[in-house]
Amino acid sequence: MRYSNSLTLKTLTGWKRFFAALLLSLAGISCAGVTSRNSQFYLPGNYNFAFYDTHTRAARSFYAAHVAHFGIYEVALTQGEDATEAFWELEARIRRLVTTPPRFEPPAELIAPSWMRMAHSTGRTMDWTHHLHSQLYDILTDPSVTQKKTAGERAIAYYLSNADAAFSTRGYGHRWMMGGGTWAGVFARKYPDINGILWAYHWHHAAVYEALMEPTPEAQARELDRVIDLFVDSVLANPPEYMPLAAEVAPRFSKMFPAAAHIFDNLHMMHDITNDIMVDERLNRAQKAAEIERMLQNQLYATQDSLVAPGIATMADHTMGPGAMRVPTRLPDGSWLPQGHPEAEMVPMSQFMMPLLPEGVGR
Repeated sequence: MRYSNSLTLKTLTGWKRFFAALLLSLAGISCAGVTSRNSQFYLPGNYNFAFYDTHTRAARSFYAAHVAHFGIYEVALTQGEDATEAFWELEARIRRLVTTPPRFEPPAELIAPSWMRMAHSTGRTMDWTHHLHSQLYDILTDPSVTQKKTAGERAIAYYLSNADAAFSTRGYGHRWMMGGGTWAGVFARKYPDINGILWAYHWHHAAVYEALMEPTPEAQARELDRVIDLFVDSVLANPPEYMPLAAEVAPRFSKMFPAAAHIFDNLHMMHDITNDIMVDERLNRAQKAAEIERMLQNQLYATQDSLVAPGIATMADHTMGPGAMRVPTRLPDGSWLPQGHPEAEMVPMSQFMMPLLPEGVGR
């Protein structure tokens, strides 16, 4: 239905009046100069949701971690940095969700509505990286995807195309995280039990990747069951003493997708950094928002001095520009040129929005 510019709310009734009022409200917000909150849809592919459909128990086992991360931010913002009772209640809830997780992952806006308003760009980057997590799990799970590395690198390249909401492909390491500010390590000192849960989950994420490196669906299923049982029975009971890095827990996965391993390490470090900042009573709300944004900007892919193709080991080789990318390209002899190779096919960024065709089907 189209309305003329002279339309007034008095001419409408019911839901039409509500809808018109909403549009006028949004227009007013835009005019007021509020920053738009754009999102990008994840890469279409036949493999999407294969991990959840095939390994539902393993997929649902992550959801308590998401509640923990964003729940910590919300409690600190709304209840205070030293809200011991509120954090104890959150910890109890997280431990219940370990054994009885929700059916689907709750979005960050539902878990932490106040914090998402304060640090939206950081929350968006975290959620965008969670999409990459899911897509790589799906690619490794789906047996119809025989060229795992090629499909995975395409998903990573698409993730990086949203450069302002993508973490860097560089590995920063613990020293960078612990030297980021006077707030470093505050959360682990104040709330060691919840911090242990988070570091256990960082192990869990990487261990699932390594389980999915097994060559057959049956072997994957057996290894995933072992990982989840080990996580619940041992890792949670005796959590790591430092934040695990992907290459330490998932060496095969990290060798296949080194860019993704660094991206996920940076995501986990940003989670820990945000925990520290949010519970540091020396910082007021505005200072916390500024520190979180500062650390995010230091870790974004868009702020790297060069853009490095996924799967390429060195900074010097096969750089790719922000406007177009060279995709993995199959040669006549059946071999493949990797993502970013100077002789690989170059496509416009818009082509990354196109679904992947089944293998063997031409474009």
